[in-house]
Amino acid sequence: MSMMTWENSSLQGTEAIIEKLTSLPFQRVAHKVTTIDAQQSLPGVNAIIILVTGQLLVDEETKPQQFSQTFQLVEDNGFFVYNDIFRLNYA
Repeated sequence: MSMMTWENSSLQGTEAIIEKLTSLPFQRVAHKVTTIDAQQSLPGVNAIIILVTGQLLVDEETKPQQFSQTFQLVEDNGFFVYNDIFRLNYA
């Protein structure tokens, strides 16, 4: 079952994740990826853990926000997101 953490809010299952993402209070997000790091994970299972950092602009904002996101892809008749952790990085 897929799991996601969004700013201290833990969600489990496809329906809960979709509900959270579609309820966010903005219409447009532009991402600028700064770094991507990936490693194989879970010995004996075809899985990858990925860390992404960067900036995002929401709606009409002009000052980008820093973010980091870590997610794990696991293969099961194709890859799916098993874990996803998203965090805005406030300075």
